[in-house]
Amino acid sequence: MRVVRGSLVLAFLCACSSGISDLPGEGSGGTSAGGAAPGPGAGGAQAMPGAGGQQTGPSSGGATGAGGSQTGPGAGGSETAAGGAGVPSGGSDAQPGSGGAETEPGTGGSDGAGGPKVTVVLAGDNVDMNGPLATTVEENLGFSGGGHILVRPTNITTEPNAKHPVVIWGPGGGTPPKDYLGLMTRMASHGFVVIGIRVSTGDSVLMSAAIDWLEDQNEDPSSPMYDRLIVDRVGVFGHSMGGLSSEATALADDRVATALLNNSGSFAHDALVNVSMPVGIIYGENGQERPNSEGDYKNATGPCWISMMAGGGHGSGPWDGAGANVAWMRWHIGGDNARKEAFLGSGGKFNNTGIWRTQFKNWDNWKNWNE
Repeated sequence: MRVVRGSLVLAFLCACSSGISDLPGEGSGGTSAGGAAPGPGAGGAQAMPGAGGQQTGPSSGGATGAGGSQTGPGAGGSETAAGGAGVPSGGSDAQPGSGGAETEPGTGGSDGAGGPKVTVVLAGDNVDMNGPLATTVEENLGFSGGGHILVRPTNITTEPNAKHPVVIWGPGGGTPPKDYLGLMTRMASHGFVVIGIRVSTGDSVLMSAAIDWLEDQNEDPSSPMYDRLIVDRVGVFGHSMGGLSSEATALADDRVATALLNNSGSFAHDALVNVSMPVGIIYGENGQERPNSEGDYKNATGPCWISMMAGGGHGSGPWDGAGANVAWMRWHIGGDNARKEAFLGSGGKFNNTGIWRTQFKNWDNWKNWNE
């Protein structure tokens, strides 16, 4: 059932263009302690939208080149995913593992009151690398104007009562979703079905439309994803402007269970005042989003976790923070409660360890959906 309370339009724009499609292992590129992230180039500052809300284009040096080829990162060279090159346009990406076959689904408790016990498909364990599942990329999904990307495990589970978790990604302003293919591929290789919307406008419209489309696939006997998706417990996450779309969708759409912001936050610092679900915020020490990220955390009234990446810039979250993105969604959407300690535990992987400078609040009375 689709239950959407409305959309929250936030006048916010970021023309970010980190232009990297593949991910290294955690900490091997992008942001490192003391180093700037491969963030936007000149012209990549946050800006209010102009008349009619049209987005500005990507900054110099970060755009997708003619014919759809992507430019590499700035000074420092190109990055490739561990184990090989990126996914060709419209193709599939064979991840490590024997033939790319699915691993056994992870545990995840029951899904929905009174329904059958559903096992959530979670593969692998190391969030800093691609998981063991082969992945498939489908470009130019046609809903709501087209231009969206689907990244999913190639072999959708056929196990009885096993289903894949779902997440929706919002790109930065002026940046195509394909520029984040490395992060989306890592998510899918861990068992997630991921849609990257074509553009982030700061409201909930396209993210909710993406969930609608996946609901239709889940109900269509001709779809390879028929009856194999968890569509009433969805994660939303995004970079810069995509983070604002995530905040708006968390407020507007009852199917959303968590939001994770990457280098983002509202100008008014009030987007999380009425959000009761768990929200995470990743930002860079030197990122232009810093005051907005910190302001949203300060005024959040629900469970909230925030971490500054030391030395990071405006592009730190989707690249060097990729492992945190996967771990967060495995925890909240997949029910992988062992990940809780990584964010909230003393000495946890993302709690005041290494480049992470962390705060959190309002977690004492919160329990995950399967606790």
